[in-house]
Amino acid sequence: MRALALIRHYCSVAICCARLTIQEQLEYPFLAICWFFIIPIEYLTSVGLLKVIINTFNNLEGWSFPQLTFAYSLALLSRGVVDVFFIQLLYLGDMVLYGELDRMMLRPLSVFFQFTAQNINFIGLVNMIPAIVIFLYSCKEVSFLWTAANIAKIILTVIGGVLIRISFFMIIGTVCFWTKSNNQGVELGIKLLERSTMYPLSIYPFFIQFILTFILPLGFICFYPSCEFLNKNDGFVIPLGLSIWTPAIGVLLFYIAQRFLKYGLKHYESTGS
Repeated sequence: MRALALIRHYCSVAICCARLTIQEQLEYPFLAICWFFIIPIEYLTSVGLLKVIINTFNNLEGWSFPQLTFAYSLALLSRGVVDVFFIQLLYLGDMVLYGELDRMMLRPLSVFFQFTAQNINFIGLVNMIPAIVIFLYSCKEVSFLWTAANIAKIILTVIGGVLIRISFFMIIGTVCFWTKSNNQGVELGIKLLERSTMYPLSIYPFFIQFILTFILPLGFICFYPSCEFLNKNDGFVIPLGLSIWTPAIGVLLFYIAQRFLKYGLKHYESTGS
């Protein structure tokens, strides 16, 4: 009963925060309209760049344009979810620097929950529209089989990709407990994610593939699952279904990131401002 009451309390707080956030963001409707055009242009420009590369080199390490688009669209789906619910993890350094974290630590709620619930990015839903359109287009081009098993694998892959992304940024963000600022680290992380999800890992040297597979497993966000869906044998040979590895690694990374966050909070010193 106590657990159910706690869950209801957290849900009510999350709903209240979401309502307030949506009201705040809709106070500037023109901003939402601008994002409605800017985000699709960004995504379509990236897909257009892939098309230019393929037209120039015929293929990219054996990957055709539809195959590249399919892999990239998987990354866009997980990115869209992160942009809606976890975008504030990118600004953890600013929260520390300006003392907002101090207020979170005084409240009788999980700090991570407050990160997630206090600023649900309603405008981030715009990101999902071009992501879904590109995904459906690429599925048609690669003749994706819409079986129950494949649909379940896609869902697991997106969930795993979300967990890997938020764990990655949570670990980067926690560093600011000691440095007080991590803006450069966040920018580097964003660029690393873009490069590792937009192109197949097989184009990189062996040691980079090793790092992006076993040390920073960003390759599991879209590359390895795409290899399974498209029956490609690029990269390292990994047993069992690659789409199953993605959520498993996501859960493991999330656990590690949570432990690191708790460790950082124990050693956190206020900004003194």
